[in-house]
Amino acid sequence: MAILDCRDTQISLWQEGSALHSPGVVVLEGGEYHFGQTALEQSRLRPRDSNSRFWWQLSTQPLKPTLGAARHTADLVHSHLRHIHATAGAPDALVLAVPDSMPPEQLSLLLGVAQASDFTVSGIVSRSVLIASNHPVVLQTGRAIHLESQLNQTIINELLVENGKIRVTRSTPLPACGLLALQERCVSAIASAFIQQTRFDPTRSARSEQDLYNKLPQILATLRERGEASVDIDGHRSRVTASALAGASERLIKGLEQSKPDTGVPILLDAELHLLPGIEAMDGKTSTLAADTLWTAFIARRNHIELPGEDVHLVDQLPPADSEGNERASSAAPSVPASSSAPSTPSATNAEPPVSKTAGTQATASAIATHVLMGTLALPLRGSEVALVGGFSLRKVDDYWTLHGDGALINGMPCAPQQPLALGDTLSLGTAGHGRLIEVRD
Repeated sequence: MAILDCRDTQISLWQEGSALHSPGVVVLEGGEYHFGQTALEQSRLRPRDSNSRFWWQLSTQPLKPTLGAARHTADLVHSHLRHIHATAGAPDALVLAVPDSMPPEQLSLLLGVAQASDFTVSGIVSRSVLIASNHPVVLQTGRAIHLESQLNQTIINELLVENGKIRVTRSTPLPACGLLALQERCVSAIASAFIQQTRFDPTRSARSEQDLYNKLPQILATLRERGEASVDIDGHRSRVTASALAGASERLIKGLEQSKPDTGVPILLDAELHLLPGIEAMDGKTSTLAADTLWTAFIARRNHIELPGEDVHLVDQLPPADSEGNERASSAAPSVPASSSAPSTPSATNAEPPVSKTAGTQATASAIATHVLMGTLALPLRGSEVALVGGFSLRKVDDYWTLHGDGALINGMPCAPQQPLALGDTLSLGTAGHGRLIEVRD
């Protein structure tokens, strides 16, 4: 039982309550492809060797500019899928949760690419409909807007409960409001603060600019909590405030206001957007989606999505979770053809392999981390504290480990205080490097 969340901000393979996260970014180095968080943290150092649009622009059109052996973006998607699937333990079957912004021809191509991989596709579902089908706000009001964050655009998905089914009535893209553009505006505001306070521009060199982007999630988390943050880049320090970055969200909020049918519709907000300074100025009641929202909804609605023995088609309507009906959800859209041919693909190679547990969830006895891998050195998890690099450390709290150190990220997201770590979690330790929790068996 597994589901692949195909939102390129964080492609996530969920199974048994844990997930492997891998942003839709690739970097070519030495003829090999590196995907996900590792690629994201190198993309500004190697802009000519990176691509963050291959999921968004999925097609068989010739890739321009070229990137290694890949002929088109479908080759890159195939390589990314194979990497995620293999790193997650190669589950036999996957359900695909897809954005409603994906047109039919892309859905058909994605299905063909997936079927050429080493797993069976047991269902395809609208991710917004799936999330809404199990969300209490939607069940109470009968309608909602899901503001879906993608790397290169944000999507306004309008949801409605009608005739006992939840469906998307309209899906509106907001160009230039994707996560990358929003982060760029935040970085520009932070760079202005540096110039005013220190006369140092962190965006003038690729190395310092990449360092700032790598630290941005933690900076935004601190701004959300405290309203201001102290930022150190290349030996220079600047104080930044949430109000100075509030303009980063103006275009997004304006686009939403122009698209919303009325002001009374509740808004479901992806977690990345919740951290955006100024987002609190958005009109209406907002609910930030938890990291495991899609997985929880899948567990509740699985029998309406997995269609064994039937032609795989897009499920774009689902009964609410509190519905007593047992009928199978049917799609009003045409079936996605299952005979799509997949492109030939260069082999997927070294990429970051982060498998994470939802915060607060602990690994089972058969899957417990015993070491932390730092480069090629595996440090045993013993005692009450394990020193890492750059002043970072792991500390044992009760029967789980926690990460400590300024600017630390867990699976690409800011480290929450006392956040339990699980087998497979990837640790980003600022400029000091990366670590990963692993299991070593005799």
